[in-house]
Amino acid sequence: MARIRHFFPGGNTCYGFHSFYDHLVSPFVSRKIILKGGPGVGKSTLMRQIGEYFSNNGYDIEYHWCSSDNHSIDGVVIGNHIIALLDGTAPHIVEPRYPGAVDEIINLGQFWDRGQIISHRESIVKLTSLVSLNFTRAYRRLREAKLAYEEWASYYEEAQDMIAVNRNILALSEDFIDQCSPTGLQRHLFYGAITPQGVVTAVDSLLGKNFSLFAVTGSPGSGTQQLFKHTTNVLTMNNLECEILHNPFNPDEIDLIILPSMQRALINVSEHLIPIRSSLSGGKYRRQLDFDRFLHTDAINSCINLIENARERTKAGIKDAVSFINWAKRYHDELEGCYVPAMDVEQLSKLRDTLIEEIEQQLRSNG
Repeated sequence: MARIRHFFPGGNTCYGFHSFYDHLVSPFVSRKIILKGGPGVGKSTLMRQIGEYFSNNGYDIEYHWCSSDNHSIDGVVIGNHIIALLDGTAPHIVEPRYPGAVDEIINLGQFWDRGQIISHRESIVKLTSLVSLNFTRAYRRLREAKLAYEEWASYYEEAQDMIAVNRNILALSEDFIDQCSPTGLQRHLFYGAITPQGVVTAVDSLLGKNFSLFAVTGSPGSGTQQLFKHTTNVLTMNNLECEILHNPFNPDEIDLIILPSMQRALINVSEHLIPIRSSLSGGKYRRQLDFDRFLHTDAINSCINLIENARERTKAGIKDAVSFINWAKRYHDELEGCYVPAMDVEQLSKLRDTLIEEIEQQLRSNG
């Protein structure tokens, strides 16, 4: 049975738009198709239809979703990273690295009626500016939220029992990595995103039913991030295969590490900002660790009001950012409306059928 996994290759973060597009597909991909063209030209629809076709025919599929519209696709990977199609337009501009040999560009703008689009010139310019303005406002709110989050975490950092934290980090990391064989392929992506509909996550699709979960929880600053950073460093230094899934709010933080060949995952289920635990439906908890056990409670109790204030400011900043991203999407939808009627749907359908036929042949030749 075909497996379908869902990632976000880019995110609306406290640093602005952050891209992991270089990790969307393996560097050993046989063919990478980069789609170009304006909003509403059919890039997402084309990728979705091709993904569904090959999924229905038994091939594993990765869908890579857009953080600015979580119902829109930024990329699809078919089979064991044999074929990839992706959106190569701003803000995640992608250009061919090995033109002709691996990468090719398909410009969907070849199928539009330019005269129709020019007739909407004034609206296109205005709407494009409004989209950009609202993302700028959203990123300002997320920067403010980051300052509040850092204050929130600082109270717990001060209260850490460092000896106990470090001892448990070393023990849990060693247990998690035990017997993992080196292959060298390390990917960095997001397991969720801050979207027009709020904070969403696709984490459940990334973990199989037979996965062993090493689950940790703890307040910001309690030591969970120290664990993930240490584990990532060990995996990197030992050239071990892994998928590193970053926090949608702050890409400097890691909330999930997957060892695909071992069917293991180290996962932060704290749910302070991201609904991870409630999104899980499968997997077996092999180990659980609460880093709040290693806090000096007297130190926390003495600043509980300050902690609550910082927590509320963090959440308020993210909520405001979601509102601005939602407005950006509304303007973007209007912008797409200037392009959709100008597209030659018949030519797009012919392109889809041609690509499916070519991809089928290549998948068969790859075994």
